[in-house]
Amino acid sequence: MPATVTVWEKDPALAARITVVPAPDITKTPLAFRLIPSLGNNPPQAVEFRYWNAAATLRRAADFWAASSQAPVTWRGGQVIDVFLDRSEGLNSEYDGTTLSFYHGSTVAHPTLVIYSGESPDLLCHELGHAILDAIRSDLFDAEGLEVEAFGEAFGDMSAILCAMQLPTFCSFVLAETSGRSFWSSSSLSRVAQQFGSALRLVKPADADEDCLRNAWNNHFYVDPSTVSKVGLADTIWNNAHSFSRIYTGAFFEALSAMLPVKAGGNAPGPETLRQVSDDMRDILVDATRSAQLVPGFAAEIAAAMIEESDKYHHAYPDVFQGVFIRRNILPQAIS
Repeated sequence: MPATVTVWEKDPALAARITVVPAPDITKTPLAFRLIPSLGNNPPQAVEFRYWNAAATLRRAADFWAASSQAPVTWRGGQVIDVFLDRSEGLNSEYDGTTLSFYHGSTVAHPTLVIYSGESPDLLCHELGHAILDAIRSDLFDAEGLEVEAFGEAFGDMSAILCAMQLPTFCSFVLAETSGRSFWSSSSLSRVAQQFGSALRLVKPADADEDCLRNAWNNHFYVDPSTVSKVGLADTIWNNAHSFSRIYTGAFFEALSAMLPVKAGGNAPGPETLRQVSDDMRDILVDATRSAQLVPGFAAEIAAAMIEESDKYHHAYPDVFQGVFIRRNILPQAIS
């Protein structure tokens, strides 16, 4: 095994954003995993890169969630989860309750350009986020209802965003990218799965935002799920968990952006500040997920739980979350 490996920081679309990290131990517990297929002798260079990129990304993500306030100690199915790096053809990635699976595919417009979903750290961390959520609250995985399903997708997107914030080099890049403007803006951090989104948009235009798969920097507001249409356009909210999830993700990312100056305490934030804020948001999400009741109006239930749990980490956080959730109509009024 090599001592170090070269990996994407966040997504292959950010072609210049690669970094070198220690070779990961995928068998380490808690939250170990098994990559399938394993790396054989003398693999093609691209296959070897995708293997180590996935291994290092998933290890970083698993370690991040394993350090949370009320961390899961095993996956839903046990100590080790199987990860299929290239299960078959298709523009897809998924968690099925037992395994993580990634695929490869192309489009009619660009048949020679093959997209490997398991090459994107965003998608790797998104699907691992599903497995983490399932390990925390297995009842949510099988629960029906648009609000619950959408929360699962938002949890996955936040996993992609928060796990990227564990890399100091990427944090420095994002701070430079957003210098002179609000951190609450469209950036390489807010844009989830840019490469995959560009391919999916050619096949299913309504399923991807204009600049990525889903952009956490958005202005989507909560609406009653019973009132939304069965189909819609990319810039609207419709009756689909991925579409509806953008309401949650936008609120979470807006709150995360407002948490940053609170954590910085009047100083210019640095990479370490971003990491600290990501830890706080992770713990607030985990605590709220564990305490929220599975009831009708789950969006408001999660919002109220996040407000309550956030006070553990900074007394200014509840006002941040409450303001965002009320503005986005997730909560109808202030919680006393």
